[in-house]
Amino acid sequence: MATRKPRSGNKSAVRARTKSRKAKTKQPRRGPVMRFKFGHLIMIWILSLIACFGKYVYDRNMNPDKDVFVKSTSTAEDSSSQSSSKAAVESSVIEAENSQLSDDESTAPETPDEANEEGADSESEPLVPEGPKKTNPVPESEMHEGDYLKKCAFLGETNVYLLGQNGWLAPLNVYASENLRLTNYTREYIMLNGTTIRILSAINAASCPIYLMFGTESLFTQPTDQTAEQFKILMKSVMAQAPEAPVYVMAIPPVTYMAEFSETPLLNSTIDDYNSRLLDLCNEENIYFIDTNTALKNNDGKLDPTLAEEDGIHLNADGGRLLLEYVLNHVPPAE
Repeated sequence: MATRKPRSGNKSAVRARTKSRKAKTKQPRRGPVMRFKFGHLIMIWILSLIACFGKYVYDRNMNPDKDVFVKSTSTAEDSSSQSSSKAAVESSVIEAENSQLSDDESTAPETPDEANEEGADSESEPLVPEGPKKTNPVPESEMHEGDYLKKCAFLGETNVYLLGQNGWLAPLNVYASENLRLTNYTREYIMLNGTTIRILSAINAASCPIYLMFGTESLFTQPTDQTAEQFKILMKSVMAQAPEAPVYVMAIPPVTYMAEFSETPLLNSTIDDYNSRLLDLCNEENIYFIDTNTALKNNDGKLDPTLAEEDGIHLNADGGRLLLEYVLNHVPPAE
């Protein structure tokens, strides 16, 4: 019996039925297939760590004084809470300061503002016992020996500092530095006998004559009345810190003609106004005023260039010698 060959059309029909059955049995996809590996998680963690470290380094470089771990308060509630806490802290500080001042009235104020408040409260009560009315400026007297300077303390700015650098004063008698100012004497340190110390601490309970010369550096940046008020605060702080020590105020020196026309000028008329305020202050507080300014003026009412450093403002060795000679010629009699 002969084999019968299937028709080509039947083969096509068979394939079509097979594909149709497969299509019916295959489940439709409900979404994309995601193949997740554990290595991907580690990679994401490493990249996050690197990003956080990079941000930390950037923040520290851009804001070195800011603590990047402290979360800033931005809501009104947090701001209100912070203000209340701050007010409570300030109130506690004020109460502590008032308590300390009442316990020890002779303690010198730590800041110019505190000194100003304390000075204002004590204006009716002199810091020193009442005595004979002092004559100001101090008149000329018989010249004292140079050993007198070894018994004194000279407090001041650059001009006083240079008196020690040029050898006219011993290091133990110089309480000054190039950076000392009326605005920073409660914070700035001076070098004394190899030790850094603040001037008010250095003269604590001192009984030797104390000479003050401040103001030259401050007059470059602020008016004379403000500078004179700052000097008054310093002077009263010194008197409170060393109540047994006689205090002498020295007029600040003049400047040269060229210094009045420099890029940062200081006029001799401004210096004269300031020294006049110091004279009034000394008469008010009944302490001595030494007119070292007049002693250093030439016929034109200015500092002679031969007595000045190159800046025309600070005294050189010759100027310092002339200043101290004037001091030795104007020592008031012992009371």
